[in-house]
Amino acid sequence: MNNLQRIGIALTLVMAGFFSGKAYEAWRYNDLCLDMGGGKNPGGHPICVLDESKGAD
Repeated sequence: MNNLQRIGIALTLVMAGFFSGKAYEAWRYNDLCLDMGGGKNPGGHPICVLDESKGAD
């Protein structure tokens, strides 16, 4: 196995780990402040309203 093949395998493993980590995090993420009823578990969750005027002075 030459160096170019090893680099290709290493890059493939790194990319696979990155994208599988992103997919896992998207699956695991549970938004408790749902915006307009979206998210994994809609129903019964509060809709968060951020007031940016507080603390701006």
